[in-house]
Amino acid sequence: MARTLFTNRLGGASIGPFESKNLALHVGDSEVSVKANRKKLANEIGLSPEKIFYMNQVHGNQIAVIDHNSDPGNPVVADGLYTELRNIALVTLVADCTPLLLFSQRAIAAVHVGRRGLIAGVVEATLETFKSHGFSMNDLQAEIGPAICKSCYQVDLDSYRSVVASEPTAGSDETKRCVDVSAGVSAKLTRAGVNHRTSNICVSHTPGYFSYRRDGITGRQAGVIWLS
Repeated sequence: MARTLFTNRLGGASIGPFESKNLALHVGDSEVSVKANRKKLANEIGLSPEKIFYMNQVHGNQIAVIDHNSDPGNPVVADGLYTELRNIALVTLVADCTPLLLFSQRAIAAVHVGRRGLIAGVVEATLETFKSHGFSMNDLQAEIGPAICKSCYQVDLDSYRSVVASEPTAGSDETKRCVDVSAGVSAKLTRAGVNHRTSNICVSHTPGYFSYRRDGITGRQAGVIWLS
């Protein structure tokens, strides 16, 4: 059975702009605090920290397959993680970008989808990974977690046009140049025939979430998925 969790910024050990449950090591927070937060997350989901896989996210479309040879202490460069192993958690870290969790009865994936990842095809690459392992789109379900909303995500004109050229549903008004990454993800899943649900929480104007757009220096919350 697949289990999912979307975290927020509350209830951790970090201080300052990372207050308080920052799960990212790359943003300038104390390593001691981050490790304490990651240990707390492990306790919350009933797994040891050594069973939780993070990734070094680069806004691309690389999907890493986690198997018995994978080392959680050596995160891969990727924007998606896939596994069929039970009692292994996959994590995507976000602070505006869209956390996407996909699952069937026997396989799961955690995906980091930002504006550039949407254009690069990280959603399609994840679906192809499931297909290559023998799953049909009818086997899958998905959850799109809290992310920045289109009202809070205005970009420059070239960036807006690049997004819309790749996924028209992610834009609506060129004069405002606002991008809705989650809407784009949802549209891709719908076209693929994947049942899914989308959070209505905007991390930028909802208290209790990290938002890079709003704060600049800040932490990262997570989308977490595991097979029990």
